[in-house]
Amino acid sequence: MKAMTSSAAIRTREDEATGTEPRTTRRRTVPPSHPVRLTTTPTGTARKRAAGTGTAVTRRAAARTVQAPARRPAPTAGRHAPTAPRAPFALLVVGLLGGALVSLLLLNTVLAQQSFTRSELQQENQRLVERKQALQEDIARENSPEVLHAKARRLGMRDSGDRVVTDPRTGR
Repeated sequence: MKAMTSSAAIRTREDEATGTEPRTTRRRTVPPSHPVRLTTTPTGTARKRAAGTGTAVTRRAAARTVQAPARRPAPTAGRHAPTAPRAPFALLVVGLLGGALVSLLLLNTVLAQQSFTRSELQQENQRLVERKQALQEDIARENSPEVLHAKARRLGMRDSGDRVVTDPRTGR
């Protein structure tokens, strides 16, 4: 993107857009006895100051403020942030889905088996209810007066013709 230029040549965005050669400008340097450093004012602006003196290098430099650049992480040379391998995760997801499918199949099989067992038990319960009713009918029939009379005759009992009332005091 940016072409390397000598220290005296400065390439501006306008030069890049038009495709012209960079302009050569002079840069003013500070003598080595007074190195320049950036200091920050309470308002957050940065100013060039001479090291050790605490005063502005020049009026023009003091009036000019430089905004501190935002910090960016150091670029890595073509390397991306390390990521976890995708194959184990994919195998985990496939395994979980397969396990869920097998669980659903087993659950469905168990429920179907229980449904058949339930219907068989209901049929057997119905059969037992019918048998109970038949036995109750047999008991009711055996306790009827006609059947009891026939059984008494077979045992040798006889019918009483007249009804006799006895007095317990006299015995007659």
